[in-house]
This record gives sequence, structure tokens and C-alpha cells, in this order.
Amino acid sequence: MYVFTKEWIDKLAEALKEDEIYQTKAKGFDSSYQFVVEPVPEKGVTEQRACGLNLPQCDETWEGIRPNTDYVMTASYEIFYNIMTGKIGATWAITSRKAKVKGNLAKLLKYTGAINRYVEVLGQVEGDFEGDFAKDN
Repeated sequence: MYVFTKEWIDKLAEALKEDEIYQTKAKGFDSSYQFVVEPVPEKGVTEQRACGLNLPQCDETWEGIRPNTDYVMTASYEIFYNIMTGKIGATWAITSRKAKVKGNLAKLLKYTGAINRYVEVLGQVEGDFEGDFAKDN
């Protein structure tokens, strides 16, 4: 199963739903969150990927770009790969403008503990990477 597919986002939703630490920290967040993953053709990833889920309930997931999503994180496949494998932190990616987040940042900062746990769980969900990134994993 490849990362950023419907099957993968479903697995992430299940992991978050079952994670008591995440659920406690994210209580009241009530937002939709979407990944938009830009291709890196020179490294074998030629198509844009997008998927998302409702947080913290994780009661709905989708593949593709959905308008009117509360939060959208956009970055190259390489940046997401580096976040998910622990090579860089999500906060660093955002503050260095390697990743962009659209949405209510004040609300997002209020739930920093939940977001940090989200990233931890994200790194634990198994999935196959594409292109040159499959070789590194």
C-alpha cells in the first residue's frame, strides 16, 4: 500500500482513532485536514497525491483534493518523506517554508501537543514509498 492513498489514509485514521494520547490532546480540535503532495519527477514521483481526514474523530477519509478543508499541508513528496521518516521535523519544514499550511494557525498552535502526537503516529503507519524514496526505506 502506497502512502497518500485512500488505503493508507484509512490506516492512519484507524491508528489515530485508537491512540488514547492523541485523542486526549486533540479533544475539541474538530477540523478537516488534508495533505497535498507535490511530485518530484527527477526522483521518480511524477503525480500529485492528495488525501485527508476529519480530526480528531477520524470518521471520514478521502483521496483527492477537497475544497473547503480546514487545514491543508502542501509540500513536495521529498519533504513529506523526510518528515515521515524522522529526518526532519514538521515544525522545521513549516517554519523554513519547505511545507505550507493553510488554515487557522492560532487554533493549530493551541493543539500543538495533538499535532506532535499526530506526526508521531503518522511515522508509525506503514506504507510504501514511491520512486527513489522506495530505495531509501
